[in-house]
Amino acid sequence: MKKMWRFLIIAVLIIAVLLIGNTIYCGNHLEIKTYCLDADSINSKIKFVFISDLHCKEYGEKNLSLVSKIKEQKPDFIAVGGDMVNKYTADDRVMRELLPQLADIAPTYCILGNHELALKNEIDFKKDINSTGARLLDNEMVTLEIKGEKILLGGMSDFPYYDSYAPDYDTPERYFWEAFSEEGSNDCCKILLHHQPEYIRDIVEVSDVDLVMCGHTHGGAVQIPFIGGVFAPNQGFFPRYDLGEFDLKGTKMIISAGLGDAYPIPRINNCPEITVIKIK
Repeated sequence: MKKMWRFLIIAVLIIAVLLIGNTIYCGNHLEIKTYCLDADSINSKIKFVFISDLHCKEYGEKNLSLVSKIKEQKPDFIAVGGDMVNKYTADDRVMRELLPQLADIAPTYCILGNHELALKNEIDFKKDINSTGARLLDNEMVTLEIKGEKILLGGMSDFPYYDSYAPDYDTPERYFWEAFSEEGSNDCCKILLHHQPEYIRDIVEVSDVDLVMCGHTHGGAVQIPFIGGVFAPNQGFFPRYDLGEFDLKGTKMIISAGLGDAYPIPRINNCPEITVIKIK
């Protein structure tokens, strides 16, 4: 009996040490995750970087380590998926220091996440973001011309009209989505940036959008092999949309694990990531 208890105690200690080690590693080790998008309208090779959910975290002084890894990817443009700040403090210094460095690498486009919206009365995000050389797409779209190809890039504000304001739907999100859905043609690749994946699924399933890029889930915090993420905000435990690629009736949705932490659940088996998309 004593041998059994000794064995159990040793096993528990080993598991605890492994979990602590994994948490420390995953909390600070940046991964590069690469996905491919086959777009009929694109004949050239185009690459962009997507980052999300920094939550004021810094990888090296002024995020120089993060910037260096992004620069190594040689992106044609950079997309930032929201939650660069923490709603618990009205301080966007980290964001304002990072964005000029990204804009020096490639044209950089940002959207707002739920943490930015929580601070919208305290911080003028449009002013702060646009002053860095990056551009905020807050229910706005822009046509990018890269290597002779056209990409329609849209940024929809968080908490869309159909969830928050039903049944009136009289919101900027509604009018943006209608315009974005109708814009473009077969010679244009359409990419939508939206922070929360669970809110966007239904409307993109009936659209001709090629790609939706999301964050918010932090990769489900804890990733269990063959099961997936354990918890995501709004979706709760064992979320359907946690991390990676999803097919929404012909539209590809990619969810980034994000870069920072703003919740008490630590990252386990789930490193922060820089997401690279190759379009061909």
